Amino acid sequence: MSDAYATTDRLVSADSNSYDRGLDTAIALSVVGFTLGLITLVNLVPPGASGSALTTALGTLLAVVVGAVGITGLASYTNVVPVTSQRVRGIGLGLVVSTLALTALAAVLPVTMATLLGTVLLAEALAITAAGVSSRLELVDTEPNMSAGLLSGGALGAVGLAMGAAIGGALTSAGSLLWLVGAVVAGVGLFLLAILPREDLGSTLPTAIVVGALGLTIVTGTIGVGWQWNPQTLSGGFTGGAVIPVFLLVGTLLSAWSAAKCRAGFGARGREYGAFLVINLNAFLMVAVMATIVVFVTVKGVGYAFHGLSVGALTALVLLTPALLAAVQFARTPAGTNDWNSGARQLFRVLPLAAVGALAATVASVLVTGSPLRYSYAYTVQVNRQGQALDTAFAVTPDTTIGTLLLFAPAALLAVTFFRSFGSLRKVGTQSERAGSIRQAVPTAVLALVVLTGFFLVFGPAPFGLPLGETLGFAAVAAGSVAAGGLAVYPLVGVLTSDGPTLADSAQSEAPLFTLGVFGGLGLLLAALLLQPVAGINPLVGPVNLVPAIALGAAVASLALATLTTVAKRSSEETITRRLLTEETRLGLVGTAGFTALVGLHVAVTGTSFNVLGVSIANEGSLSWPMVMQAYIPLGAEPGGIMPAIIGTVWLVIGATLFAVPLGVGAAVFLTEYAEQGQFTALVEIATNALWSTPSIVFGLFGAAFLIPRLGGDESLLAGMLVLGFMLLPLVLITSRESIKAVPDEYRDASAALGVTQWETIKSVVLPAAMPGVITGVILGVGRIAGETAPLILVLGSTLNATAAVDVIGGFRFVSGPPFIANDALLTASASLPTQVWAVIAAGVSGSPQMGWATAFILLMVVLTFYAVGITARTYFRRKLNYE
Repeated sequence: MSDAYATTDRLVSADSNSYDRGLDTAIALSVVGFTLGLITLVNLVPPGASGSALTTALGTLLAVVVGAVGITGLASYTNVVPVTSQRVRGIGLGLVVSTLALTALAAVLPVTMATLLGTVLLAEALAITAAGVSSRLELVDTEPNMSAGLLSGGALGAVGLAMGAAIGGALTSAGSLLWLVGAVVAGVGLFLLAILPREDLGSTLPTAIVVGALGLTIVTGTIGVGWQWNPQTLSGGFTGGAVIPVFLLVGTLLSAWSAAKCRAGFGARGREYGAFLVINLNAFLMVAVMATIVVFVTVKGVGYAFHGLSVGALTALVLLTPALLAAVQFARTPAGTNDWNSGARQLFRVLPLAAVGALAATVASVLVTGSPLRYSYAYTVQVNRQGQALDTAFAVTPDTTIGTLLLFAPAALLAVTFFRSFGSLRKVGTQSERAGSIRQAVPTAVLALVVLTGFFLVFGPAPFGLPLGETLGFAAVAAGSVAAGGLAVYPLVGVLTSDGPTLADSAQSEAPLFTLGVFGGLGLLLAALLLQPVAGINPLVGPVNLVPAIALGAAVASLALATLTTVAKRSSEETITRRLLTEETRLGLVGTAGFTALVGLHVAVTGTSFNVLGVSIANEGSLSWPMVMQAYIPLGAEPGGIMPAIIGTVWLVIGATLFAVPLGVGAAVFLTEYAEQGQFTALVEIATNALWSTPSIVFGLFGAAFLIPRLGGDESLLAGMLVLGFMLLPLVLITSRESIKAVPDEYRDASAALGVTQWETIKSVVLPAAMPGVITGVILGVGRIAGETAPLILVLGSTLNATAAVDVIGGFRFVSGPPFIANDALLTASASLPTQVWAVIAAGVSGSPQMGWATAFILLMVVLTFYAVGITARTYFRRKLNYE
């Protein structure tokens, strides 16, 4: 038996023997059995499966196990991910052996899945019995205590009590109390058998009895596939299909715990290893349950949710651009050491890039060949309570039309990403007198355009009957756009006409023009672009829209600038010069993405499409997703989409977050940093915890009784936002307080030693350090409120046939009296995804079950999207905190 831990990554010494390897296999068999129990419990493979169905299922599991163990073994062999622990190696080999043996049994013998599961339990019982007896006879070197302990005895006694009650109840007549005698005898017997003998027998024999009894019950058919028990005192019953997997889960947990104690030689290490394994299996159970829920909802709703989905190839390429950038950044991460295995590391790093590149090439082939890609499938809806199969397809078409949002969002994201990676070009190069004058004039020009925009926004494009929008506005937009285009081209011309000895020297000397051209051009063109809708103009030069044409030309110029600096970097050998050229390249990419985003923004604010070289940028793009982009149509086999519900849910979460987060964080700062820690803060903490545990329906009743009468008397979106905000507020306050408390006092002391005020310390030191924890609380809270149904039914209603989405931004208007700003959209009811699921299924209309599952799937995707945004923000603040 291995006798000691060596290091943190090598759990046991290398002199592993057959006893150790056998126990590793027993532990692996428990893990495989636990997995099979989960698979059977969710009916992926029914307990009565046999023959080819069972062999196929186990063959699939074998392929997964062999693939996982094989790639890990290969990584260990190549020293990419060293695995030095004999225990880990033994369990990996045991997984392969166990799965292979079960697959062979299913292929050779006419057994069912249930019989195979019972056989697993019997094998586990024999293995741990042999291990315990071998230790007691001192055939192996172990260090058991005098007893397994009261905790183990109590747990095994409780299991025996339950088994004795079940067996006694099955054998005795109704109303007899003999089952109680059986329960007491079994419970006390297992308890004494666990605590009286030495630990090696006390940890194995009672466990083997329980596990063996469970396995024997299944193998003999006492509880088989067709078994049922319907107690008269219960409205439901139990079936073999549910009980057998539960037996297996309980049995494998017990056997894994016992085998792990044997493997570590009992004693303190045995308890630690056994507890560690059981905790990990339970964690795996929780993850499996959550994954099962997601997969179940996805399988139920994905067919209906994606019916009729089609996307243009050019749009798909634009959407793939951020993923391609992320894959490039991941591939550029250093592979580690310069050893020979760095090639293997780099191989794994370039795999995502290869996958995204392959997908992009496939989509690009649609543009080149003009032939669409189609994946056809059928989905079922209910028409007059009868199932009707409908044909649909997922398609990638050669359409070259791009929607404004799908162009603006990725381009803006790329611009922000490149800007964050951009450092600085201050005090680099030589600034000419002309460039200095232009740099001073740009802010004045931008401010003039902003002031003019505000003037037209207040007085309209024709104030006092004068056509100022068509004259002054037109001239300002045209002049600002042309000036912005000139600024964007200025650095490119400066580099090409510079008299530097090399291209790198020219780019370095003209560095001031880079910031002037990119930032100045973006600011000036954005100000001119926003002036257009308020002035009611759209300047044209012949058939060409002036603003988007200049934006596109500026994007091309910035891309050419980035290309030039990249070429110059390849020909330069000086480290400082290469770094400066890298910053200039990033700045050029900022300009490329930023000007491209302005093209999409122009089409969005003016409503006029822009065509260039066969590509059309319009408000109506080539992405068609009926479930998400259409409103509800009450009749017919295809009842349309749920766009109003999606928009309503997003606004509910945004409004609740804007209401709860500032209040919660502010209250946490006051209670933690300013308020005296005493009875008041303790009372607030108790009240906050109680408020967080309050049922959601109580919040709904509060909103219906208190908020609605004060917000016009009708169900409204604003009432829903406030109710969800009140639900979110306690969690934000609790997590924010704990995060602020967790900031070390040394941070505050160091800031105070520098003479910084308390508020400056809180704002600049404490809050940034606590921000990851605050965001974690917001993520958890958003996950709860986004799916709340009961309070929304009371304050928002359960709109089923909403045909238009709520327009919150467009609903704002100025009024003459306080509060001087009104928004009717906030005071009207709106559809939402949780209430839509309830209403669709409760109404029982055409197609309702499938549409209900599809709506639940979309709700799940929305919640996961909010989670992704929150996790990204938390990661950003953590990295910023670590770097600083």
